[in-house]
Amino acid sequence: MNAFPWISCIIWLPLLAGITLIMLRTSKWESLAGKTAVVASLASSLTAVLLWLTAETPESGAAFTERLSWIPTLGVDYAVGMDGLSGLMVLLTALVMPLALAASWQQYRASSPYLACLLIIQGSLFGVFTSSNFFLWFFFYEISLIPAFFLVRIWGSPGKNRSSLRFFVYSMAGSISLLVGFLALAAATGSFEFSVIAEHGRTGTLASELGSKLGWFNMPLGWLCTFVFALIFLGLAIKVPMMPFHAWLPDTYDHAPTPVTMILTGLMSKMGLYGLIRMVIPIFPYTQAQVVKILMILVAAGIVYSALAAMGQRNLKRMLAYSSINHLGYCMLGFLSLGLITNGEMNLAIQKTAALTGLMLQMFSHGIIASVLFYFAHAMEERCGEKIMIDAHGGLRKVAPVLAGTMGIAVFASVGLPGLNGFIGEFLIFKGVFALMPLAACLAVPGLLITAVFLLSFLQKVFQGSGGASVSRFRDLSMRESILILPFLLIMVVLGFLPHLLINGLNPVINKIISSMHF
Repeated sequence: MNAFPWISCIIWLPLLAGITLIMLRTSKWESLAGKTAVVASLASSLTAVLLWLTAETPESGAAFTERLSWIPTLGVDYAVGMDGLSGLMVLLTALVMPLALAASWQQYRASSPYLACLLIIQGSLFGVFTSSNFFLWFFFYEISLIPAFFLVRIWGSPGKNRSSLRFFVYSMAGSISLLVGFLALAAATGSFEFSVIAEHGRTGTLASELGSKLGWFNMPLGWLCTFVFALIFLGLAIKVPMMPFHAWLPDTYDHAPTPVTMILTGLMSKMGLYGLIRMVIPIFPYTQAQVVKILMILVAAGIVYSALAAMGQRNLKRMLAYSSINHLGYCMLGFLSLGLITNGEMNLAIQKTAALTGLMLQMFSHGIIASVLFYFAHAMEERCGEKIMIDAHGGLRKVAPVLAGTMGIAVFASVGLPGLNGFIGEFLIFKGVFALMPLAACLAVPGLLITAVFLLSFLQKVFQGSGGASVSRFRDLSMRESILILPFLLIMVVLGFLPHLLINGLNPVINKIISSMHF
């Protein structure tokens, strides 16, 4: 354990600050709610960035590790650490949460319950991305869902009650499936630790252990492993979300306050992808190959479907919601390609490395791009006083050239323009998937074209052409808004040309994962 519990600090500082804001709701305290939230969030985020910058991740483990006995009777420790993947997600959280808080400032700075929910989500996300065992991971995972539900239910737009209920039902169904599946793994291996379960998968004993501990299912061993895989995969696929488990997302993103939507798409969807990498990869070698292939075809079809659905939207937030499903589909495609049998061929192992690298980069890039796009949607809503209907606007570039130019950069990054951060992740994913399963890659490729069509059509309709009804009351980005968004635009450009700034830190965990996949 380190001399100072830095990771615990970034987790518990916002969590405890959020709980305090809820409990001390006096008139005097309410006036300090905004300042308290800003101090706690920024202190946690800045510390997290410093940890990422100074971490020296060893080949075999994580940096800044902390371990304390927590529930001895269950063999559960309070164990946190930060390897390359954890550090990447910690960095993403540290960047997006202050932006979401800043977007909330004008409307909710005096609302201590709202700010408390944001802080609790921030702390729980840091916990999810640094937990070393399932028990602690699930603890923080479930905590994050509670404030997200209330943020939609209380502060959302008309239609929020149905959307929040659907969000809750889907989340609980996913959590139950995930819990049952992982308890099966824990029963087979005798441990909640991710590293222990991964080691059982690497040594080839996981399947036999599942068979011996869960033999009362009277199911062939291969299908028993596939059943456990399906339980965990389903629980996490709902959170991503993967089609057809996406029905909760468009309405929730539309009816949630836009700063909350920034968190839902930029960060909370990554909990599902992060969980898939930590929990499902050890089961891949024992899962029926035809099941993985069918899932890849389903994901490829979902990529195209969600792009077509986005193209048909007239509400900006709903268009961006379906676009998010589309881009996360690329991540799912790259992930599932890791489960394809390669018979030890070195060239195909290299392609899996490319797919896994692209998946991790796409997780980070999508979090940045999607959060920024929803921030722009929020800025436009503030100016118009209503939801942005794409067909109701036009010619905004004349009155808001800075907004048009900066949002254009984010849109081109989402399209995957070379030189911006959205390109390299998608390129590496398709590079790997084309070699591993060409059919799925070919089915998914039209999604790239359709994405370019609806995003560029949006830019043309809203910022070009004749002036719409909103032009007279529309104003450009303020200095404060420009300063807030500038670091994210710089990240898009810098990572477009220098992706190795992230890849170098990811290489140890990528090599460790690939070397453990002997099939």
